[in-house]
Amino acid sequence: MDPVSGKDGYIKPPPGLLPPPREPEGVPQREQVPAVPGGMPFFTPNPGPNPTTGPTIPNFRPPANAPVPAPTAPPAPPAPPAQVPAAPPAPPAEPAPVTAQTVQVTRPDSVPAPSWTLVLADGSRVALGGATFIGRNPTATGAAPDAAVLPLADPAKSLSKTHALLVPELDYLMVTDLHSTNGLAVIAPNGAVTVLEPGRTSPVKTGSQLQLGSFTVTVKRD
Repeated sequence: MDPVSGKDGYIKPPPGLLPPPREPEGVPQREQVPAVPGGMPFFTPNPGPNPTTGPTIPNFRPPANAPVPAPTAPPAPPAPPAQVPAAPPAPPAEPAPVTAQTVQVTRPDSVPAPSWTLVLADGSRVALGGATFIGRNPTATGAAPDAAVLPLADPAKSLSKTHALLVPELDYLMVTDLHSTNGLAVIAPNGAVTVLEPGRTSPVKTGSQLQLGSFTVTVKRD
């Protein structure tokens, strides 16, 4: 056989004249080995992954002595607040000692009623123990049902039967004209004369005179 042409009559170039044919993409390249002396070169396929079974994955086994994690315990419930005992009540404070600089206030059990006196024209005196109705023959009315009554002898009969109401106070004698027939006037110690309005109460100072009609009395505070 002609070394240049093959059996089929095609001309074949000698080895090494033409570059080796390019393998399609995706196909593993074969390693080219030098030609054996006296014969044609050959290629040894490059072993790749088995298309049937795929790449080999090594089996993973945990070490025999690996510790097993313990199960996580549920969180403990919060502890109830501690009961704090109530503090004992504080003892009562002791009173401060009395010294010379300590101010002491003394309140009397009762305040004595003021003492007023009526001085009549003949010089006789009549004490007023409280609210008192005066006149020729006085009677207590609804203005002061518990008041005392003091009849005065008036030969001229210028007094009304219930002429006035007298109520002793601390600094004044409160006098009310009970709509008397002849009226009531107050003569002050300085001589000033004031005619009282019927039914209206007026304060009268000690040393003043009450002119009831033609009957006159002097009021004194002892």
